[in-house]
Amino acid sequence: MHEPTGRREASKRARRAALMAAAHRLFAEHGYEATTVHDIAVAAGLTERTFYRYFDGKEGLLAEEYETWLGTFAQAVVDRPDGEPPLTAVYNAVLAVGWPGSAGQPGARGTPAPVWLFHDRPFAGLRRLAPRPLVRLETTVADAILARLRAMPLAESATAERAGPRPDPEQEFQAQVIARVAVAGMRSAVIRHRQLRRAGEPGPPTLGQLLDQAFTITSGQHGQPAHES
Repeated sequence: MHEPTGRREASKRARRAALMAAAHRLFAEHGYEATTVHDIAVAAGLTERTFYRYFDGKEGLLAEEYETWLGTFAQAVVDRPDGEPPLTAVYNAVLAVGWPGSAGQPGARGTPAPVWLFHDRPFAGLRRLAPRPLVRLETTVADAILARLRAMPLAESATAERAGPRPDPEQEFQAQVIARVAVAGMRSAVIRHRQLRRAGEPGPPTLGQLLDQAFTITSGQHGQPAHES
């Protein structure tokens, strides 16, 4: 007897989720490079063969998660309260979808920090399977900010841009600049964390603390937190 379709699909989702959860835990504990596919499969109670049914190696897992994370992050930016300045909205959205070492993590949505951040060179790892991941991140953030500026849902904003006239050039440029500044802050936090870890600094700041510092610098609020208290 074949397993009913609904139950089979549920089992597939459960195995995929188990593999992703195991990868999250092992990458956080041991790092990306030190963790093998075998380690992930065993931790999930599955076999390597099963792992490869769902992911094209560790990099495939990274790239797939990145795609999902981009969509979740963009919607989190759009969903921030209307009164938040765009850069603040991006910062708080990062915390909401999960960022390593952030207060209250996992985020409000219960989302753990994305696996790709545990790679020693996260964007280099993604680049092998996803073209221009940094540019894609900037574009995704810019679209989300533009949707906020135009006060419409993200999907509706994208549809309107394809079907109708282009958005106001000044709004578009504002969204692009803010997105590039925000991504620079995120990237700087990751790079600084890696530098301090390699230097063997005792008790280095967490990625969450470095993100807060980076956004404080980029927001120009010296000595003030980038987010609302």
